[in-house]
Amino acid sequence: MGHPPALVSGRKLKEASRVKMKGHPTRKERKVLDSYRKVGTKFVPPLLDMPIRPDYISWASHTMPELIWWDVLADKVSHRFAAKVAEGIAHYFKGRENRDCWWAFISDYSRLTDEDAAGLTDHLSREGVLPQLMESLADFLDLYPACPISRLVDRRPTGIVDVGYLGQFEGRVRELEDKRSRNGVLIQAQALYLGFILGKLRVKRGLALADFPEVQNYPNSEKSLRVGAAICASVNMVAGRMLPKYSDDDWVQYFWRRSLDLRPLDFRQLEKR
Repeated sequence: MGHPPALVSGRKLKEASRVKMKGHPTRKERKVLDSYRKVGTKFVPPLLDMPIRPDYISWASHTMPELIWWDVLADKVSHRFAAKVAEGIAHYFKGRENRDCWWAFISDYSRLTDEDAAGLTDHLSREGVLPQLMESLADFLDLYPACPISRLVDRRPTGIVDVGYLGQFEGRVRELEDKRSRNGVLIQAQALYLGFILGKLRVKRGLALADFPEVQNYPNSEKSLRVGAAICASVNMVAGRMLPKYSDDDWVQYFWRRSLDLRPLDFRQLEKR
C-alpha cells in the first residue's frame, strides 16, 4: 500500500499555528481569526465553539464506523487518493460553513441538501476524483446500500454481496478496532486534515499536531508516535462534540444491524461445550 502522503504541509500548519489574543490584530491575524467567534476580549476557535456533549464515546463501536469509508478508499486505492478526496470535499464546503458538520463522518452526508449533494458531486467530478471514488466505494455500498455516502455516486447499490470482499472488509474492521493501529491512526488523520483545510482546526507551534505530516511514518518513529497519540485525542474530542449520541446515530445503528445480517453470529461452538 506504501506510505500515505504528508496530508498537510508544515507551511500551512505554521501559518495557522499562533493567534494573538491581545491588542489589535494585524491583517494576517484578522484573516486567521475570520472563523473565530469573539467572546468579550477572547477569540474562540471553531473546534472549541461546538456544543459540548459530555457522554462517553466509543472508538470501536461509534467513531470507527463513522470514519470507515476513508479506510475503504485507502484499501482500494491509497491514502494519497483518500487525501485528495478530502481536499476536494473541504474546498467545496469552505465558505459554505456548516457548524454542525465536519464532512469526515459518514453521518454528515445524511444532512446534505439535494443542492449540495449535486454541487459536491459536480465539484468532485471537475477535480477528477469522482470516477475513481465511485469505483472504490462500489463493493462497500453493496454491503451497506443505505449508507449516506451513496448520495455522492451516480450508481444505485446492487445489494449483491461479494463474499470475498466481505471477508476482506471484516478483516480491515478487526484491525481498525484498535485506534492506535497504523490504519486506525491514518483514517483519523484524514478527519483532521479536513478540519485543517476547512479552518475548523488550528494548532499552536510546539504542539505534537504541529508536526502533523510525520503521521506518514507512523508507527516507525518516536515523533510519529507522539503525533499519532495527538491525532487520536483530537479525533475523540471532535467526535464527542460533532456526532449524535450512539443511540441516535442512524448510520452507526444501521451499520451494526447490517453487519449482523451479513454475518450472523454462530453459537454452535458454544452449544458443544
